Amino acid sequence: MQRAFQSRKLASIELKNSFIKTATFEGMYDDGIPNQKLIDYHVSMAKGGVALTTVSYGAISPDARTFKTQMYIHDDSLEQLKILADSVHQVGGKVSIQLTHCGYFSKNTDQKRPLAPSRVFNEYGCMSGIFFSRAMTALDLEKVSEDFAKAAFDLKNIGFDAVELHMGHGYLLSQFLSPWTNRRKDEYGGSLENRARYPLEVFKKIKQKVGSDFPILVKLNLSDGFQGGFTLDECKYVAKELEDAGCAALVLSGGFTSKTPFYLMRGGIPLKGMIQNGTSLAEKFTMALFAPFIIKKYDFEPNFFLKQARIIRETVTMPLVYLGGVDSKKGIEEILDAGFEFISIGRALIHDPDFLLKLKDGSITKSGCTRCNQCIVEMDRGGVRCVI
Repeated sequence: MQRAFQSRKLASIELKNSFIKTATFEGMYDDGIPNQKLIDYHVSMAKGGVALTTVSYGAISPDARTFKTQMYIHDDSLEQLKILADSVHQVGGKVSIQLTHCGYFSKNTDQKRPLAPSRVFNEYGCMSGIFFSRAMTALDLEKVSEDFAKAAFDLKNIGFDAVELHMGHGYLLSQFLSPWTNRRKDEYGGSLENRARYPLEVFKKIKQKVGSDFPILVKLNLSDGFQGGFTLDECKYVAKELEDAGCAALVLSGGFTSKTPFYLMRGGIPLKGMIQNGTSLAEKFTMALFAPFIIKKYDFEPNFFLKQARIIRETVTMPLVYLGGVDSKKGIEEILDAGFEFISIGRALIHDPDFLLKLKDGSITKSGCTRCNQCIVEMDRGGVRCVI
């Protein structure tokens, strides 16, 4: 177990151990601007022994947000994010941020026709009157890739140690990778090589902007978790391409937010709270009526992505970040034995920010998180927290 707490390199930076706080939406913002709760939250992760804590969902532009009050990267948010980065550094940690664009998965009414690879129905935003996406033009593709690169550059300049490019979970770059949402007939659609072209172009543009010494991690789906979506075999191809492009590390995940949201989470479905958090009566009614039949439940088991992740470990030699069901000393040892350099943890740290310190000193061997997933509901109630 002590090997997990040894320092190791992530591209040009040195991390004090193997542990990364995964990006989980915090909901700690005032009109989209990070507040003191968000700063304190990530400082608590660094104090608790996390080597690299990841701020969730840094939208690269106003139209990259899934809803109006979500944070996006601009002067006002950067001012607070600099304070956050400085505060994490003061307690011995390092900090990254997840950069993303929602694509069509939006209920931001400022964007009546959200961008996507193709014109598709918007399950997430239809109750807000946003029914269909608009297929991106060449000008859209160029602008969005520039927005990604500029956001990463600005974050590097204010002291962030790394960025995580989000290519998973059904957001824009994932929508390009998935044949379920990418129905283009040009060089960005059809074959896997074509579907991967734009996400890889975005990665390369960011790298060109920030320089080769700045770590860019990529969150990539092992699979979308449903027939007709992005598959594990396709993940192998994209992983190799990212390795060749100089990706610092892959964070292996899975699931498609609008179709298989609990493929990633596993465990309980906090349906009552999700309905209460609906933004309109129509949304609440629709969720109450249909969600019990649409949202599939996946039973939790420790290290639930490990079987799939091992296949990617056999495919590439680049550093890999294991994510999915990490909750015990035994599980961590299993992941390290499988050859993963880094371990990303979410709910166990939401339950107890000192989880790693307690594992290290032997006072516990397993997290007390019950996988009830009520923490998801709390994201929209003033900030993510464990209810137990």
